[in-house]
Amino acid sequence: AAITNDANAAAVGEMTYGVARGMKNFIMITLGTGVGSGIVIDGKIVYGHDGFAGELGHVRVIRNNGRICGCGREGCLETYTSATGVARTAREFLEMSEKDSSLRFLEPKTITSKDVFDAAEKGDKLAQEIFEFTGHLLGEALADFVAFSSPEAIVLFGGLAKSGDYIMKPVEKALNEHVLNIFKGKTKLLVSELKDSDAAVLGASALGWEVKDLK
Repeated sequence: AAITNDANAAAVGEMTYGVARGMKNFIMITLGTGVGSGIVIDGKIVYGHDGFAGELGHVRVIRNNGRICGCGREGCLETYTSATGVARTAREFLEMSEKDSSLRFLEPKTITSKDVFDAAEKGDKLAQEIFEFTGHLLGEALADFVAFSSPEAIVLFGGLAKSGDYIMKPVEKALNEHVLNIFKGKTKLLVSELKDSDAAVLGASALGWEVKDLK
């Protein structure tokens, strides 16, 4: 039986049915309540010796005084660039800034990444700054990930990835600024076109015949 996590299954779904179809080397980043990843090298998912390889959401992007993560460490990428992380950033920015924002009319504990997107769409400058901050951190991290496997593409998946230019422009800018020179211009930044509910299911079904056995 093939056993894997949602991010790896989504990567297989993307490689079989999505924007990474035909690619042999790419990285899938899932931006949901957490940050997951699936690393594909030479057409195969990287599992490592224990099946847990590819936890890029738990690479530490803030080394000092970073946010506490559910994994028990501090400063993990997931605590900043997940939907939950965006909501945390919103609460922090509202406390630190005196700028007018429609987000101030919401109960801080209930703010979601969707609220931030809706505000950004209406021209809310603070909401746009939240995306700028989030995208910059993600782009810097992606620049480091490129150095690991020199992927043809990085595919962003999940609700946050569908925030359009608000997230993609700062991600792309930071990626291009921080990627090693030998990799500049070689890695595409793509947004998945698969529905959130479909990708993992499609990937899991593909794994049924693509992966013989994982133990």
